[in-house]
Amino acid sequence: MNQRFSSAFTKIRTTWGSFTAGQRAVTVIALVVALVGGVAFYQWASRPTMAPAFTGLSSSDAGAVTAKLDELGTTYELADGGSTVEVPAEQVAKTRIDLAAAGLPANTENSQGYGLLDQQNFASSDFQQKMAAKRAAEGELQKAIDSLDAVQKSTVQLALPDEQVFTAQQTPTTASVLVTPKPQQQLNAGQVEAIVHLVSSAVPKLTANNVTVTDSSGRLLSATGAGGAASALGDQRLAQAQGLSASAQQKIQAMLDKTVGVGNSSVTVSADLNFDNTKVQSNEYIPAQPGAVPVQEDLETENLRGNGQTPTGGVLGPDNITVPQGNAGQSNQQYNTEKRKTINPVGTRTTVTEQAPGRLARMGVAVVLDANKTAAISQTEMNQLVAAAAGIDTTRGDVVKVSRMPFDTQASAAAEAEAKAAAEQARQDQLVELAKNIGLALLLLLALLIGFRKSRKKTKTVEIGDLASYETDALGPAGAMPMPALPPPPAEYALEDDEMPIIEATPIDPQSEARTQARAEITALVEENPDEVARLLRGWIAERK
Repeated sequence: MNQRFSSAFTKIRTTWGSFTAGQRAVTVIALVVALVGGVAFYQWASRPTMAPAFTGLSSSDAGAVTAKLDELGTTYELADGGSTVEVPAEQVAKTRIDLAAAGLPANTENSQGYGLLDQQNFASSDFQQKMAAKRAAEGELQKAIDSLDAVQKSTVQLALPDEQVFTAQQTPTTASVLVTPKPQQQLNAGQVEAIVHLVSSAVPKLTANNVTVTDSSGRLLSATGAGGAASALGDQRLAQAQGLSASAQQKIQAMLDKTVGVGNSSVTVSADLNFDNTKVQSNEYIPAQPGAVPVQEDLETENLRGNGQTPTGGVLGPDNITVPQGNAGQSNQQYNTEKRKTINPVGTRTTVTEQAPGRLARMGVAVVLDANKTAAISQTEMNQLVAAAAGIDTTRGDVVKVSRMPFDTQASAAAEAEAKAAAEQARQDQLVELAKNIGLALLLLLALLIGFRKSRKKTKTVEIGDLASYETDALGPAGAMPMPALPPPPAEYALEDDEMPIIEATPIDPQSEARTQARAEITALVEENPDEVARLLRGWIAERK
């Protein structure tokens, strides 16, 4: 074993001694890279697979858990901003058991929500029971809000006033919610409204108008007494109006770009939305159709017949009483009347129209065309095209205005020239950087070629019995110093066979020393003046092109 090790070591040392300076540098670099890569691979392969042991921890619980893990000597990692503690997958169960024995984490599901009610005893006072019920409701709401995708953590506070028996106006129930969104996320209006209704629906006598929602940055998302998510609703309405205006503007601009060319028109759209929630109820009476059967018909008839004498005249008596005359006229009276009352069927139609908030109330479109480029286009036709593209309704009060005026192209021309100059400068910088990289690559390639280039040598097969004879061609050019003859082999190395074994003599090359010296000079030149060598290489490349 020692002999093999010694032989291998000798071989390595001999090979290393035959390397040039460039070969040695490349070998050392390769060994260092292999060593670093091996260490990195070993660390990656030996790294345990981590799994979450606890999630959603508070800062105090996370600190207590990590301190206990340090005490136990367990490897751990923190994730999700420190709210999640990860341990090796095979140690998750054991870690949870060990920390549960130490009472960690303290804020678990049993320490909030309805788990608080399980901890009540018969000696609890009425105040303690009310506070426990309040904390239980807050904990359940907090867990519900934390389950939302955009919410990292939340805190719910309820204000539950005592009921007053002899008071007409009760103190309203209110709630406040503090929400911490996840990193790089924000709650939109729909999510805020969902939180408001979630809280108001879970607490008795709590309306959506009495729920306040605030994020961790102090931004008010929903204010009490402002119709729920008032602030968020205002932002949503503004965004809805801007979105409608931008959509109409994009459609009109796309049409004009294809009609008059890109950069020859400018469009501005202003949309007004009506967010009033109105409800209109109208009653309509429908007359009966001809020939319809009456609903009610009443007929009243009166007939009168008269046959007798009627006084025809007389004079006044002493008591102012008329004294009839002896002759009286005859009367023959007849009276007939008929009253008819008919109630025809009349239909009634009640229409209730509820106008949803957010409808388009009015739209204004302003279009400016470049007079120098659009002089041949009809003004009337352009107005009709823009009105059709925007969906203009004149009965609603929509306005379309198309004008022509010369555009100021100086700013755009200057910006375009500046952009071209910046692009050209960037291109030149890229070319310079590419040339530097090519020069360094060629320099490295030249060094490798010089280091690994094999010298051309001629070998000579020599017999031990004829060591004194050599070919003069192997000694280089004429006039080179001949190699002295080797002394005869000692007697103890003489072989009994007539034919002596043939061995290869060491290759002889008189020019190898000169080449080695040249490589050393080139290496020294590269190390001392790398910029000069790079410039020389670039000059050679330019001459070849």
